[in-house]
Amino acid sequence: MKQILSLAACTVALALTACGDSAEPPAPPPPAVEFYEAGLADVITSAEFVARLRAREDTAIQAQVSGTIVERNFNEGEKVEKGALLYRIDPRPFEAALSSAQAQMSNARTSLEVAQRNLARGEELAPDGYISQAELDKLQGDRDQAIAAVENAKAAVENAQINLEFTRIKAPFAGVTGTSQVSIGDLVSPQTGVLVTLVQSDPMLADFEVSERAIANAMKANREALAQGEEPVHYTPTLLLVTGDEYPEKGEIDYASNRVNASTGTVTITARFPNPRGGLVPGQFVRLRLQRGEPEQRLLVPQQSVLEDMQGRYVFVVDGENKVARKNLTLGQRHGVMWVVESGLDAGDRVILNGIQKVRSGMAVTATPADALPHEATSG
Repeated sequence: MKQILSLAACTVALALTACGDSAEPPAPPPPAVEFYEAGLADVITSAEFVARLRAREDTAIQAQVSGTIVERNFNEGEKVEKGALLYRIDPRPFEAALSSAQAQMSNARTSLEVAQRNLARGEELAPDGYISQAELDKLQGDRDQAIAAVENAKAAVENAQINLEFTRIKAPFAGVTGTSQVSIGDLVSPQTGVLVTLVQSDPMLADFEVSERAIANAMKANREALAQGEEPVHYTPTLLLVTGDEYPEKGEIDYASNRVNASTGTVTITARFPNPRGGLVPGQFVRLRLQRGEPEQRLLVPQQSVLEDMQGRYVFVVDGENKVARKNLTLGQRHGVMWVVESGLDAGDRVILNGIQKVRSGMAVTATPADALPHEATSG
């Protein structure tokens, strides 16, 4: 009975199989993809560099005369104006020295007046032979010595006045003070060293390195523009802070180094930025974006759609028959979440954005426009 039942089951199975061969299974539908239509947009050509900030003026304040500090007139880390009093050295010894020099000058002027009167009388008596020529010469020598003494006394007074002024140590420019290295009551001299540092906070300079080839190309382009009667290309630097925010003030190219760094093959360029609120600090590292000229119409493609293999970067596009094709690209700079396309793509090409992993060249797909670019919803 077991053998009969097994034989019957096999017969039924073969019959059912024979019936199924008469109808083929349905083909799977084409994979669904979303595309972005490549188009032109205003793009400013730019390049990014790592830059370091520094102050235009950064000085170490030192004493120029010896004496005791009797006053400190600033708070550390405070902004001070040009000419503001920082320290005052005890002025009394220098006031006394000035008074002494002024008294010596007064004596010298009195002696000069006497010598001039004696010479005048001698010149009146000499023609009549009442005094000899030797005596007249001596009177002239006394007059000349008195003039020299007056000049020497005048110089001593000026020197005493300068030393007295040096007792008032002032800010040579507007800036921010550092930590005071001396206190009231300390004895200081020119050998004491730094009393306090002063850093000019506005403007702030940013140094960055540019390859000598890029410098040569920029100079060549500007020479050609001038030869054709056109305006040279203007480069506008902007800063990106460590927070990722863009610094609100735009800068200007200040100057370029007069030599190429032999070890790196680069030229140091210095940009100048206004710093009215003191947001930029010397020694800070930032990213500097150098914008070239005015915005131009450039072809853009989303970064998410770009793939890369041994042949380079490429995208998949959907043609008019909804067939997939590969296009190799030459890309330029980044522009937000997009790439600038230098070659390999045309405006209006439908670039596959979502579903790339499901396609290959020549495959038919169901294509629909993408609702939004990556990060558009979150970044605005």
